[in-house]
Amino acid sequence: MSDNQRIFYACQAVSIEQDGNGGALTDANMIHGLQSIGITTNFNLEQAVELGQIEIYENIEGTPDIEVTLEKVLDGYPLIYHLASTGVAGSAASGLAARSKEKCTLRLGIFPEEFNNVDQGAASAEVEVECSGMFISSISYTIPVEGSMTESCTLVGNNKRWLTTGQKLTNSAVSAFDGNDAPIFGSTGGGNAVSGGIQQREDVLLSGSILPTSINGVRGSGYANALDAATGQNYVHVQNVTISTDFSREDILELGRKTPYYRPANFPIEVTCEIEAITVSGDFVSAYEFGDPNFYEAINSGDNLSNEPIFILTRNGYAWDLGGKNKLSSISYGGGDAGGGSATVTYSYSNFNSLDVQHRRNGYVGWNWLNDGAADIGQGTFPPNLLSGGQND
Repeated sequence: MSDNQRIFYACQAVSIEQDGNGGALTDANMIHGLQSIGITTNFNLEQAVELGQIEIYENIEGTPDIEVTLEKVLDGYPLIYHLASTGVAGSAASGLAARSKEKCTLRLGIFPEEFNNVDQGAASAEVEVECSGMFISSISYTIPVEGSMTESCTLVGNNKRWLTTGQKLTNSAVSAFDGNDAPIFGSTGGGNAVSGGIQQREDVLLSGSILPTSINGVRGSGYANALDAATGQNYVHVQNVTISTDFSREDILELGRKTPYYRPANFPIEVTCEIEAITVSGDFVSAYEFGDPNFYEAINSGDNLSNEPIFILTRNGYAWDLGGKNKLSSISYGGGDAGGGSATVTYSYSNFNSLDVQHRRNGYVGWNWLNDGAADIGQGTFPPNLLSGGQND
């Protein structure tokens, strides 16, 4: 047991490994930039009663549900989403379908509180909680105008145990947490040049991003369609972007087995993207009773909307590819009232099954442009639109 009088951020460390991994943990399994972790355990009970007595006949115990919620800053290190689905091989199978199948084991280690960092402590965590057979349940990415970009991830499973012997979170696993750990930035060799540290608003590369054309001010449907290349000024004053999806998992049960046989994602999965921007002249999105007349005799005749691509790139090599079939689901105009502040428009888009969360440490970002040996990707010129087959939808 631990001799700690309390648990706080400096004496905790979290790892994620592929489920069934029998080897030792290394820094590659550790979550860097982690801000919070929460573990909830629910014991599912079903009551059976009978005629003849008011007392419960039996309080039947089902399979426990374990839910782990995590949040980290985008700091150049691998994402929680990628750590939890390391069995995916190559960019050809990197979307929701491939990653939804993967299982992982999460470990939370609690180290002595008297040391400045976990590397100084005991040879291993004094106490470790192991959550095995965990699936990704939901992910959400926030790109704000104020504060740091963050990733939120929820894992679900049915097995949790506390360990005071046989812990895998040892000194060798947490050696990077020695008081000198810092976000990854600058060139790391091999032509993979990145910068920016923890990603902030200035690290969104509009020169390598594609925003929906329904946003007022966006010009064209290719890369840099929200940026004036001649002046370097933005056409659109974007405030916040939120990208999220829920895998809506369901248990598949079978006779002769108490635990679920499998917990598949319930496809089709809705992917949502909200983009908030300061407006200077309104949202300029019309809604016609009989559909937009510009769509007359087209495949979407009688509709008000058309499919649109969304691709967001950041300086530290993170990218979100939502494919080319996003549709505007709602628009909200507000602000600019007598209390002060500017009027904003929030555009909400959705697609189904199309979200490829990319990181240059996976070996690619969209067009693999980060592998060309550039010293810094900056806000420079990008290749032509590769949306048809060039990106990994």
